[in-house]
Amino acid sequence: MKNRSLETAFRLSVLVAVLMAVQALSGMVAPDLYRDDSFALNAWRLNDPVTLLLALPTLLAALVATRRGSLRGTLVWLGALQFALYNYAFYLFGAALNVSFPLYVALFALSGFALIFGLAGLDIRRVSASFQPRRADRLVAGYLAFWALVLGIAWIGQWAAFVFVDQVPGIGEEPFRLIAALDLAFVVAPVGLASVWVWHRRTWGRVIAVIMLVKGVLYSALLSAASLPLFGTGWGGDPLLPLWLVLLAGAAMSLVVLLSPATSPRNRRAP
Repeated sequence: MKNRSLETAFRLSVLVAVLMAVQALSGMVAPDLYRDDSFALNAWRLNDPVTLLLALPTLLAALVATRRGSLRGTLVWLGALQFALYNYAFYLFGAALNVSFPLYVALFALSGFALIFGLAGLDIRRVSASFQPRRADRLVAGYLAFWALVLGIAWIGQWAAFVFVDQVPGIGEEPFRLIAALDLAFVVAPVGLASVWVWHRRTWGRVIAVIMLVKGVLYSALLSAASLPLFGTGWGGDPLLPLWLVLLAGAAMSLVVLLSPATSPRNRRAP
């Protein structure tokens, strides 16, 4: 890897992976570490094993693929970093003060820096040459628009109800402020932008879309797991489970479309 920005991002990401493992394992081995109420406590206790068993392996596999020269691996790697940045923002700003606070700070900062260096070092010309636009990209743009609209309307609607009819959000004012702020800034805005740029077949739209879709697969899987009674989180029977499954399927299928290689002229059928 001769690109200095990518090399810096790679090294930072290895450190992120190590700290992710430490953080998740510490939360699983010492569950009394968390001092939060039941809503947040259930979130951390589910998040830790999902991070360890799904998000961390995704990051590590993408790092290995990137080291071997895979462009798809590089894009998935950046998506895993976006997941880490978003995920640890919740720990950093939402968890009650505990012994792992320095870990949350380090993971949030390091994943953010790694993502910035990774994007700066990305060979956008190679991305453009490797992934040619297809008609199916418009379907991906539509899914991205659906994702951004559903999430945006959900949070803005609850805010409007609070402002205009004095209806406190069902999850409470403080959790709402944290989750809505992070979703609107870290998900709705980039997903909405990616939707427009994918529709107009811009290469950076594809890059942002893949990054957000990797995050979408990981977090939709987490939310789906949280809705299943077998995990004993207290969230069993969540009426939003069908939505999480739709978002999971949509993100996974969209990734397959966007990461499909360009068709070689030799493989195209003659008219």
